[in-house]
Amino acid sequence: MSLSDRKPNQKLIDVPLQESRSRAIPWTFLYTFPWWALILILFGIWIAISIAANEVYSNIFRQLQEGISMTLTVAGVSYVIAVFIGLLVGIIRSNPPKPRYGLVGKVISVFHIIIYNLATLFVMIMRGLPILIVLLIFAFVILPALKDYMELNYGIIITFRGSSAESAIIALAIAYGAFLSETFRAGIQSIQKGQIEAARSLGMNYFQTMRYVILPQAIRRVLPPLGNDFIAMIKDSSLVAILGIRDITQIAKISSGSSFRYLETYVTVALIYLLMTIIGSLVVRFLERQLAFEY
Repeated sequence: MSLSDRKPNQKLIDVPLQESRSRAIPWTFLYTFPWWALILILFGIWIAISIAANEVYSNIFRQLQEGISMTLTVAGVSYVIAVFIGLLVGIIRSNPPKPRYGLVGKVISVFHIIIYNLATLFVMIMRGLPILIVLLIFAFVILPALKDYMELNYGIIITFRGSSAESAIIALAIAYGAFLSETFRAGIQSIQKGQIEAARSLGMNYFQTMRYVILPQAIRRVLPPLGNDFIAMIKDSSLVAILGIRDITQIAKISSGSSFRYLETYVTVALIYLLMTIIGSLVVRFLERQLAFEY
């Protein structure tokens, strides 16, 4: 029955019915209230008061401030680079090679096969290795070999070391680029083929179709997993401490080792990471609401 078919007094009957249902289930808010958020807020208030009132917590927090900026820098820059790598590899893997006719078509097909298989090999290797191993291999194997090769053959000197923030950023970006590529590939392949055919019938080439039709929709669809990967990037950035980079984890390790204040130090570190991930999650949810649309 449509809204226009309702009787005039039916709308008046619906309101008491809804009120009676709400009265029949008392304390409904107890089931819907976000108690987890209240617990986190109370825990954060307790730590904030402890930091402000306790000299031990205050000293620990001041020592960790340098690490906060380093952690955010490594995570943010690595993620931006990983998005570009993932988008490029995802576009390549979303379009499997197909046979083409003619000399030019065969040459393009061979090139497409090579690029597609290289991209697939990259994804399989990076997704099969722990991120910590990727960091170590890049910092102490690949980068030294690359520095020697560039200096001997081209006279180019790479100044940063394997145990530097630049090295960690590149390694994290490469590792996460493989994960993000699968997210982008799934989003691109979720677009109906009819839209691609309609765009091609309007005279758009492949690049125009991807830019104006496919990617705007695919990015909106994969925004939640992209946000989750950014949260994971913030947490995984703690792995750079093994390279001696002065992020939150490395400073906390040095500080607790010299003062033996393990409880206070790592509780503060846990709170800092927790606040960063919660704020990141809220930002992602805000972007989801802003870009929400009906499929």
